[in-house]
Amino acid sequence: MNVTLTNLGTIAVPYSSPNDKGFAALLEPGVPVSVSATVTTVVNVGDNPDALEELAEGLQNILDKLVKLVTFWRERVAENVVAVDDVVKVSIENHGPNALRVLLGANTNDVEVGVGMTYPASAAGYVEIRELGV
Repeated sequence: MNVTLTNLGTIAVPYSSPNDKGFAALLEPGVPVSVSATVTTVVNVGDNPDALEELAEGLQNILDKLVKLVTFWRERVAENVVAVDDVVKVSIENHGPNALRVLLGANTNDVEVGVGMTYPASAAGYVEIRELGV
């Protein structure tokens, strides 16, 4: 996967991947972040409950970091720092060789982002990005 993610919201949101050695970090508002690794086929932005289960199976260290980030984020939501119904806003720029499937929230809506395209995703809870054709 070769994408650039930009948080279009007003607070930092967690983003992570269970692939290879995995990673978890905060996606700060307005700061583009490049995810460029052939072994990365799934990236989660926000609070995807399934991502926590995948990370728990072999990436306990990464899981601990992600839980701290998500907990911090949930506390901000609980304090009404952001509106619960529209908390994840991220720009996805696909620089890779394959299209991306972007799941908006609890897998109720998905969008395909073609090679060279940019998509402004917005969803309650989380956005999951999957590389197609791998």
